[in-house]
Amino acid sequence: MPATFTFGAGNARKLLRLPLYALGALAALLVPRTAKLWAFGSGIGLGEGALPLYRLARERLGERVRLVWLAGSDAELAEARAAGLDAVAKHSARGFWITLRARVLVVTHGFGDVNRYATGGGFVVQLWHGIPLKKLHLDSPAALRIRGVPDHRYVRAVLSRAYRFAGRGIDLFPVASELVAPRIVSAFGVRRERVVALGDVRDDVLLSGDPGASREAARTLIADAAGPLGGATRVVLYAPTWRDGAPDPGAPTREEWQLIARWLEARDAVLLVRSHPLGLGDYAAGPAASDRIRMLGSRELVDVTPALPGVDVLVTDYSSIAYDYALVDGPIVFFAPDVELYARARGLYENYRIFSDDRYVTSWPHVLEHLDAAGTASPLGERIARLTTWLREEHFDRPDGRAAERVLHEILVRTGADAAGAAPDGRLPRARLVEAVVEDAADGPALRVTVADPSRPVTGVRLEGPRARVDAVVDGPGALTVRLPLLAARWGTPQLALPSGSYRLTLDAEVPTSRLELDAELPPRYEHPLFHAELLARAGGLELRVSAPLADDERGARNQRRLERAYRRSRPSPEDAVFLESFYGQSASCNPAGIARMLRRIRPEVTRYWSVVDGSVAIPEGDVRLIEGSREWWRVRAAARALVVNDWLRKRYRPRPHQHVLQTWHGTMLKRLGIDRPNVGLRTRVAVRRESERWDALLTQNNYSARIFRSAYAFGRETWDEGYPRNDRLVSGADAGRIRAAVGIPDGARVVLYAPTWRDDRTEMVDYLDLTSFAAELGDDHVMLVRGHSRTLRYGRDLEGDRLIDVTSYPNVADLLEVADVLVTDYSSVMFDFSATGRPVIFFTPDLAHYSSDLRGFYFDLLAEAPGPVVRTREELLDAIADADTARERYRQQSSRWRERFTPLDDGHAGERVVRRMIDAGWFPTD
Repeated sequence: MPATFTFGAGNARKLLRLPLYALGALAALLVPRTAKLWAFGSGIGLGEGALPLYRLARERLGERVRLVWLAGSDAELAEARAAGLDAVAKHSARGFWITLRARVLVVTHGFGDVNRYATGGGFVVQLWHGIPLKKLHLDSPAALRIRGVPDHRYVRAVLSRAYRFAGRGIDLFPVASELVAPRIVSAFGVRRERVVALGDVRDDVLLSGDPGASREAARTLIADAAGPLGGATRVVLYAPTWRDGAPDPGAPTREEWQLIARWLEARDAVLLVRSHPLGLGDYAAGPAASDRIRMLGSRELVDVTPALPGVDVLVTDYSSIAYDYALVDGPIVFFAPDVELYARARGLYENYRIFSDDRYVTSWPHVLEHLDAAGTASPLGERIARLTTWLREEHFDRPDGRAAERVLHEILVRTGADAAGAAPDGRLPRARLVEAVVEDAADGPALRVTVADPSRPVTGVRLEGPRARVDAVVDGPGALTVRLPLLAARWGTPQLALPSGSYRLTLDAEVPTSRLELDAELPPRYEHPLFHAELLARAGGLELRVSAPLADDERGARNQRRLERAYRRSRPSPEDAVFLESFYGQSASCNPAGIARMLRRIRPEVTRYWSVVDGSVAIPEGDVRLIEGSREWWRVRAAARALVVNDWLRKRYRPRPHQHVLQTWHGTMLKRLGIDRPNVGLRTRVAVRRESERWDALLTQNNYSARIFRSAYAFGRETWDEGYPRNDRLVSGADAGRIRAAVGIPDGARVVLYAPTWRDDRTEMVDYLDLTSFAAELGDDHVMLVRGHSRTLRYGRDLEGDRLIDVTSYPNVADLLEVADVLVTDYSSVMFDFSATGRPVIFFTPDLAHYSSDLRGFYFDLLAEAPGPVVRTREELLDAIADADTARERYRQQSSRWRERFTPLDDGHAGERVVRRMIDAGWFPTD
């Protein structure tokens, strides 16, 4: 089935139509509109929220206003007239004239639902087709492209301006809830006061009337569209979303269709497949495999919403249909085989793991397992049911089936027409926030909140962000007051700030909620030496926005440009100091930490400054924290005699005569780097060469790395082949007990560390395992540590599960290698560092061919030289972990050769050699 639309193609067509838009805008200036004419249209045909609003308006307004349905095809025109609607072809001259004259224009997808060239000056009501989970328009990189035009920031800027111009033409945008409103404001560029939580008109059919009658009517719709259901006990609907012209990876294989057919037969069930009308996927093999598999596409049923009460279980991925189906209280199975790729290409408004309660599956066999659990009293079945309740209560403010009445009333009020009476309210009761104060105390600052009238017994209150959370336990019912500390211990370091970002206040209950009615005045911004914080009423709840402790004249792009100009003009006196930065300031770790530790011992008079992103980053005792972008940060960057970094320098570094830069990098490489990567463009080649020219010396772990660095970074200066200071501690293992306690590893537990590298085509940590369930399968005597690459730290959220600890935000990977009994990795440089321990390593490489051929490429054959087993499936990995100690004997010779080649200098003294070399090279003055 070919895809009929992509963003790129749609944007290209709009550009070609610019002359027609201009003529239509001119006509709109000359032709007056009349309040006695309203026009309606929908992108799917006769349906969506526009149809019930049309019918209600006809009932309430009578003959005072002419209501016209603008049809996009002859079939839709005939269907509308057969249904008794006053209908006109929207692309005809009459359609243009009606759009031009109508005071009110009601659409569900865009201005093209009516005659797109004649909307200027009309009162446009956008009844969007569902709550967005996937990002839209201005929020999505996929929407800001033009087919045949390079993806450039100037192109994106032009399209952004066009979307914002269109957004200003929307006069009323009803949404399901205050939680949804910020998404619409951001995506469409609509003024906030025009986005109103009145409810989704299209969902009224799911919320009004007798449930039994609604189910019977829905089953009749399904039977008319997909054939008789017979006595089928279960109807399963599979509804994947659109992928902007890309193939649907959820389409079953022939073998999977056979598996699905057997499952349906055994359970007397029917599977309805509703692929997106703009999607791309071959589902023809399904009906061919079994008459229990039926297509229910837009050709069979234009509007699927009225059919949802007749469905027993929904299977979907990122479609807004999940929100709609939650209104009928049905179980949902989330099938997302491409979640990370989709989130990167399109973007999601909610973290998918939270949205799906961390139970999405990636294969059809697992879909069938979840379908068996849905609707049962099993733990998984009850978890599925609770998620449905959460989706409904969190995302809908007025689930009373009367949204059309409220929308009609709002249109009349805003257009100055007679709106007799009051609109129905229909709001769900929400807990009230009656106090919110940031207070100082002896043990540090804290957020004190008081909540009244919770709808369910509250067991706890939390502030939660992507990589950190603060919890408070609640005792007793009724109004509750809790205190949430804003400085907390992280990985054994006390009194650190929360990582910068937004933290939403959530009430823990049987069904948790972040939805609160704010009945309190919020305090001004709170300033602390480690962080700044601001309380905001946002998305129907309370958010704490934490930021780095920068002064007002240090914040923002304009102030940073001013500070940078001053930095470049400055002529500071040299300071006997070292400027240290690791992973762009996200931690004080890696080789810079090993060098700092040795400087502390050999040259303690040299000040050690750590460049960090904010006050959540722990630094060694006795060292000095520098907040990136602060005035002091810029000063030290110019004054320090040495800069030691493990990644690129940033922000237009300007070297001074007294300064030297040591690039330590962050690992020996299997995957290709820099300009050794395939298909590297000219811009990247220039940037790589410019960067490497800033380095006075480059530290390498071995001769193999030195040779590659010279090629990958076109580096012509001296390499210091001294080994990696970050691994000095691995030789002794002296800190293992302290590290286990800081991480929270139970005594006696066998530690499996899973540390995959990052992918150029992803943002979050790659996950081929469903790690929460995988950790549970390892056994009660195991703990699995999950370590994402540093470049995934700012994305995603920490995993949670039994016997699983997400250590992506743990500052120093060397600590984790020290306590790991078994390392599982893929192409990460930790494979080299870990060899110093002599403990077993397993290579889990399900995407070996794709990574080596399409993404990066390798410098050597991993399969031939790996010092441990290379496995590709979940089952093989489980077996390899259980057999790890035995396998170590089988790989003894390969491991020995590996260490001789890659870690001959990781002997516990690399840090000392590097510091002595810095001193001998005159980087620090001597007496």
